[in-house]
Amino acid sequence: MTTELMRYGRYRFLLYKKWDYARNMRTEEQQEALDAGKALFKAANIEHWASQPDLVERAQKFLVDSFPSYRPSSYGESPKNVIDALCRELRNGDVVIVRAEPAYIAHDGFVPTREFDYEAYERDIAERASSYAARSKAYRDDLKAYNQEIDERIARESRALQKPFRHVETMAEAQARNIAARAASEGTSTLAAAVVSVVSAVASALPSLGDDDAFDLGDVTAIGGANTPLSNVAPFEFGDMPSFGDGFDIAKTPNNGEPGSWCTNPGSGQMRLYGNDGKGYVDLDFDHAHGGIKPHAHNWVDSNRDWAVVPFSPMPY
Repeated sequence: MTTELMRYGRYRFLLYKKWDYARNMRTEEQQEALDAGKALFKAANIEHWASQPDLVERAQKFLVDSFPSYRPSSYGESPKNVIDALCRELRNGDVVIVRAEPAYIAHDGFVPTREFDYEAYERDIAERASSYAARSKAYRDDLKAYNQEIDERIARESRALQKPFRHVETMAEAQARNIAARAASEGTSTLAAAVVSVVSAVASALPSLGDDDAFDLGDVTAIGGANTPLSNVAPFEFGDMPSFGDGFDIAKTPNNGEPGSWCTNPGSGQMRLYGNDGKGYVDLDFDHAHGGIKPHAHNWVDSNRDWAVVPFSPMPY
């Protein structure tokens, strides 16, 4: 009589009556299986066995079929009483526990014969490979997007820092600077006339407030057409112009002009030198401070005004 007690790990453990298991001679494998069953019983948790209804039912059936002296109570046996009865027989040696491989006892009815499903195995491997490939692609795409975002950020910051700390003057720019210096020194009368025109325009734009509130421009002296010796010229400085509201609009200096010519903005006093292509080449700004520098100049690069400030003096030192 053989009954399955439990399955533990990859093994099954069976209940045998003592003389039903290898009663004459035991091979080394059979003795090893018997010793494994003894070790299982020695380390058994009897309360855990009693808490498993299927195990209790198999143990009771084994006792009823193997020992006529054992009869369960008509009132029913508690799981603990059934397991205690089995343990008494195990301790007496009338019952043994034997460890067995599933394939070894496939014929006894407890484990049905099972064919290995190669198709299911191949499908499982294919599904695992597909899932791994999908996860790997998602990780690669995420990493690629992250690296691209970092590269774009580095490129943006690099472009922001590409503006030179100090503009390196080219030969053409040096020539334009010299022309501007000569124009500033030799055309003082033209510059002064532009200033007078700005003051006149401001005065005409102001409302009349009466004699007591008259806007006093101070002494304004017109400079004649003759050149003034630079040795007798006093340095001058443009002060901050007052705010006149929306009624006073300063015209924009044209971006294009006669190649090699200068254009003076009658409103702001800005002077612009045009290059050989008729585009802006150098700007001289007098009416405002840029970077704390007044007056100052701006070079034009590729037909665009460079916001880097170049200091200059309208009068030679």
